[in-house]
Amino acid sequence: MNQQKRLYQSIYVAIFFAQGALIPYMTLFFSQARFDLSPSEVGTIVAILPILSIGVQPVWGMLADRTGRVRAWLVLAMVGAAALSITFLFATAYLWIVLLMVAWSVFQCAHIPLVDMMTLDYTARAKIDYGAIRLYGSAGFAIAVFMMGRIADTPWGLSSTFLLSAIVLVLGSIVLRRIDEPGLTQTTVAPFAWSAVWNVPFVAFLIGGMLVFGPIYANNYYFGIYVTSIGGSTTLVGTLFLVAVLCEIPFMKVAHQIVLKLGTVNVLAGAAFISAVRNGWLALEPPLLVVWILAIVQGLVVGLLIPVALQFVRSLVSLNVTSTAIGVYMALTSGLATAAFNQLSGIIIEVDSIIGVFWMYTAVSLLGAVLFLGMNRFREKG
Repeated sequence: MNQQKRLYQSIYVAIFFAQGALIPYMTLFFSQARFDLSPSEVGTIVAILPILSIGVQPVWGMLADRTGRVRAWLVLAMVGAAALSITFLFATAYLWIVLLMVAWSVFQCAHIPLVDMMTLDYTARAKIDYGAIRLYGSAGFAIAVFMMGRIADTPWGLSSTFLLSAIVLVLGSIVLRRIDEPGLTQTTVAPFAWSAVWNVPFVAFLIGGMLVFGPIYANNYYFGIYVTSIGGSTTLVGTLFLVAVLCEIPFMKVAHQIVLKLGTVNVLAGAAFISAVRNGWLALEPPLLVVWILAIVQGLVVGLLIPVALQFVRSLVSLNVTSTAIGVYMALTSGLATAAFNQLSGIIIEVDSIIGVFWMYTAVSLLGAVLFLGMNRFREKG
């Protein structure tokens, strides 16, 4: 059992390391002069992954639900994303970059929902807190952004992000093969029905989730531009991401205990409100010391929201559609909402500035917090 737990932890390190090596620096990479791309074109490129996630992530979930072979699909997705990552090193034309991003995104968007599906099933059987495993993903992400912040300022440059991500994904897929897959022993699969997914509480949660998680995930793409706009270096970008992600770890560890005391929806609404305050403070262009403090606040927000929201999703739907529900949740929060806010952020930068982007994040996050509170009242009345 302990060996399996360590294997799951290792997979989270690998998947999130690969993501941390790419996502925070992707906007900076494609903003380089050699590509000659406008801010809106860069916004379109980084929006492709979340846009495709809208339709592709539920498909990965349905494949997992109907075949019970989550591990096999995850291995395929990791190897596919690794192979396609290398091709970005040779892309220069806008159309070529867009086509590669589409192909890469099909595989990349499957990683987190599939590994979460496997882990939620494992933690339920082994009576282990999901957050105790998920926090290793935060650690992997933190190590990656810190390393890449240092490497980006060397002659290796930002191009090394794609190579490093590919290597780690391949290594992770090798470790993944050692994980037991209980689904393979199942001889029957429960009937699938979309009506079991689209229930009222789940839909209400998705609306609030898109408004809260959209700005959070878009922040991962545009925070680097914010930091460099106030005079920071790419090394500082990596260091601030490191601080934020490291601060996720303790809050993921205690998220379950906080939920037991305050209630799931109250925790979600409180974290959303704190996220809005953090974005608003950044929009006021505070001193660098405050930016460091707000990186810690970001860690608090994400450390609570990710495990609490995911386990909440699992409680809102039937067991036989859990994988599909997680896919839908990921598609709409890390997919549709992130794509919309990435695109909107690029447009706002063109007509205003990066500061206007963070004012927009503030307003939307506040609305999401209010909707979560309204959902809490609805549940109490019901």
